[in-house]
Amino acid sequence: MAVGATEAVGQEKDPEAGRSSRGTRKVRAGLTGGVEVQRFFLAKTGGNNSVLEFSKEVPGEPEAMVESLKTGLSYFVVSEWRGVADFSGRKPQLGREAVRNTPKPG
Repeated sequence: MAVGATEAVGQEKDPEAGRSSRGTRKVRAGLTGGVEVQRFFLAKTGGNNSVLEFSKEVPGEPEAMVESLKTGLSYFVVSEWRGVADFSGRKPQLGREAVRNTPKPG
């Protein structure tokens, strides 16, 4: 019985990733070298725990942390990706590409 094989690209486990210094994050690149864009949102007040609800977007993680401490609410980090495939080699390679949408003020 033949089994189809695909390999994930850009999904390797990095032994250094878990040891990054406090407050910094490793920026991941997709198959085409796109850079991950992260957006930060505060949780909605009185939201249902089974449904994620965003209230307002904040410009960065430090601001999200401060607002979280002030309000007692959680904050969310969101990144958007699109799946891509490379069929040029013998084995198809699956990867991801960061979607470069600019955050909307809100």
